[in-house]
Amino acid sequence: MPAELTADQVMRVIAALEAAWAGDDEALAALAGGGQGEQSLAVMVAQYGASRVQSMLLVVTGIAGLDGADQQKALAELRQGLIAHMTTVALSMMEGWARSAGDDVRATGDLARRVLQAILSFTTDGDDPERVRDLFAHLRADAVAHS
Repeated sequence: MPAELTADQVMRVIAALEAAWAGDDEALAALAGGGQGEQSLAVMVAQYGASRVQSMLLVVTGIAGLDGADQQKALAELRQGLIAHMTTVALSMMEGWARSAGDDVRATGDLARRVLQAILSFTTDGDDPERVRDLFAHLRADAVAHS
């Protein structure tokens, strides 16, 4: 869970991902309605998406399973490679999209669907509705476990 997002914010983002996936614009609009001074839902979706993509990248490269000096060496090598560069570019574009979306529910829904697509690209869940629902349950449980 990203340090800059609270557990409640992460749960809101996961609900937004689920609403976007289901095409539930009413639920998405309700979730997008925040209080004064709060970050927009789109920005929170982008932050969460960046955190999950970075974490999953470490898992699929095997870096998450390393310890100490081995992990540091692998991280340094990753940072010098094309994968890290392309990931940084993609996450930067996602952040810009989120900031320009503001409170636009349609743009937030589009962003949420792309974030979910990015997360799913690291899994074998694909478009199987049951497995995607399982993923949402896992993401919620992970948010609670790290709160």
